[in-house]
Amino acid sequence: MMLNLLAWSALAKIGMAFGLILLLQRFKLPLSACIFTGACAMGLLMGMTPVGVLAAAAESVLAPRSLSLVVLVSIIMVLSRLMQDSGQLDRIVSSFNHTVGNRKIALVVMPALIGLLPMPGGALFSAPMVETACAGDQVDSAMKTSINYWFRHVWEYWWPLYPGVILAVSLLGVQTWQFMLVQLPFTLLSLSVGSFFLLRALPEAFAATCRPGEAGSKGSWRAFLHEARPIVLVVLAIPAVYLFQVLSGVQLPSMTPIFIGLGAATIDVMLRSSASIKEVAAALGNRTSILLILVIVAIMAFQGILISSHAVDGVKADMTSYGIPPLLIILLMPFLAGLITGVAVGFVGASFPLIIPLFPPHHGLDYLLYGSLAYVFGHMGQMLSPVHVCLLVTRDYFSSKMTTCYGHTIVLAGVVLLTALAVLGALQLLT
Repeated sequence: MMLNLLAWSALAKIGMAFGLILLLQRFKLPLSACIFTGACAMGLLMGMTPVGVLAAAAESVLAPRSLSLVVLVSIIMVLSRLMQDSGQLDRIVSSFNHTVGNRKIALVVMPALIGLLPMPGGALFSAPMVETACAGDQVDSAMKTSINYWFRHVWEYWWPLYPGVILAVSLLGVQTWQFMLVQLPFTLLSLSVGSFFLLRALPEAFAATCRPGEAGSKGSWRAFLHEARPIVLVVLAIPAVYLFQVLSGVQLPSMTPIFIGLGAATIDVMLRSSASIKEVAAALGNRTSILLILVIVAIMAFQGILISSHAVDGVKADMTSYGIPPLLIILLMPFLAGLITGVAVGFVGASFPLIIPLFPPHHGLDYLLYGSLAYVFGHMGQMLSPVHVCLLVTRDYFSSKMTTCYGHTIVLAGVVLLTALAVLGALQLLT
């Protein structure tokens, strides 16, 4: 006797869709194909027709917000590739190394600096720098892997160049500065937790200061800021646009400051490196850029199908029927999605359209706190994901054991999650 799948609960159907995404990933299919297939399966399980599924996906993908996201991510990939190919990323790190005399600070800053420009597998770029800073000291491979991996991702809670952050801001419908403000403390928390558990564990023989010649008088903050000017332009664009809105009374779309900052940064890099149109096209047309853009398209299709299938209404009914606390769904869905996909756009796109309707029905501080909590859990999920590219390339570079690396990361992630729950819970009681 065949089971009537359409009679199953909405939670079970969505769970099956997530399971399908995970299964397809095990066959190493592109993430975009996995997400889109899972979205179509969810729509069909919810009773939509094949034509209805495709129509909902197309309508969502072609919406102005979706097209804006595609353009934004494309600009980010071009900027990152041009800075990498021209050697500007290397010069940023080198100029900073000439200004500091503390090796432990350098261990934190080098991967963090590279983390300011999101590149898939970007931890591989900073791994040789961490290796050099540890040269001559008995620092085991798992510790070097954990240091490079953890500090590489301390900005991903709020840094507006990360596609996951951009997508979260878009789906939440809040201003960029609001999301950045509520997420910034988690970067400070991650820095503190990483420093306490990782840097304190370095062997006593690890020198506190750089060896002679590593920090010289030729280095200066001016040289560092000169090389880091594209990043500075992106940062300055956000308060500048916000100030313009306050003074003029004109309300601009939430993505405006990011577009302006990225545009200025890209022009600056192109002029400095004398990049040709051919080089820009090559940066945009490389495999990594295309795959990421396809992920964005698949995520927006997932969101459209989710809305058209009324799956959220079904989930709410299931939660009421089974007595499942909404907060548990809000925490677990992003965490599991991050664990499955290993990328921020994956957990945001797969879970946020489902959980946002469960947030408080207004756009005040409570709404932001729920969004922040969901993002933090999703980020920790992707940090623990066995398919996270940065973890894989760093582990391979240092030839470390996955189990030992996980031991470090689980402790760090656990402290961040417990602190997030405690702090945000306290803030919610006060509001």
